[in-house]
Amino acid sequence: MAERDEGKVADGVGKNEEPESRPERGAGVGGNNGLIVLKDVTKRFAEQVVLDGLSLAIEKGKTTVVIGPSGCGKTVLLKHMILLHRPNGGEIYFKGQRIDDVDDEALNKVRAHFGYLFQEGALFDSLSVAENVMFPVRQHCRITKWSEVEELVKQKLTMVGLNGFQDFYPANLSGGQRKRVALARAIAMGPEVILYDEPTTGLDPIRADIINELILKLEGELGVTSVAVTHDMKSAYKIADRIVMLHHGKIIADGDAEHIRNHPNTIVQQFIKGEVSKKDLEQLRSASAGNSVHHSSEG
Repeated sequence: MAERDEGKVADGVGKNEEPESRPERGAGVGGNNGLIVLKDVTKRFAEQVVLDGLSLAIEKGKTTVVIGPSGCGKTVLLKHMILLHRPNGGEIYFKGQRIDDVDDEALNKVRAHFGYLFQEGALFDSLSVAENVMFPVRQHCRITKWSEVEELVKQKLTMVGLNGFQDFYPANLSGGQRKRVALARAIAMGPEVILYDEPTTGLDPIRADIINELILKLEGELGVTSVAVTHDMKSAYKIADRIVMLHHGKIIADGDAEHIRNHPNTIVQQFIKGEVSKKDLEQLRSASAGNSVHHSSEG
């Protein structure tokens, strides 16, 4: 049905505060200690440093969750793993091979091993559900038997509980259904790695938990390596084998759920508990008091 240069097939289609020191997890380098390895990666946008000499090794077959406040670099880190962003400094490895310095042709071959679930799903509004799911197949494969593609779409939609929705369009779907279609598209090429960008954002608690269950299901049934960025701690605790927290472009916490829950760093505790810092709270109260005095004097 479809031919790929890589020669890998699956499902009938080509598949292909101070930073914490935990070298057994966060500091793996050289491509030997993880499926994906970032070594001393720095990323700047103009004068803003988003990733600051960050080193991280992603373990094969595990789900790693990256947490942290908005703007801390979570999504930027995720996009570096698939080289949607290239670093200003440092090195990135996949399966022991450096990939941040390869040309676009070689990079496309690497990306074929990844599935990416975008934060808002990023479905094509003008394409049906079936057309959205088969989109990466059409991009990467030479299709000779459309019946096999249709069967593949059916398989992937069945995995996310949406078989029968092939002829629907994104506008006819709920937010949770759109996320699930996007997930079916992310696994269409039989990836080794799935990257999730805020997979539960914008969903109510029940539909968010459906996404969590699907992430666990895919890890178990497909044996994929997963990396998710989120600020949803309920989701993080449920799906993660390992949780990494970013702050000012550095890793300040790294471990399993129990380690994170009991972490001594006050910044970590404030984030996972959703608590405003004393400094920010004082500023808010001071601003409110100032406004009250101002309005009173005007009366």
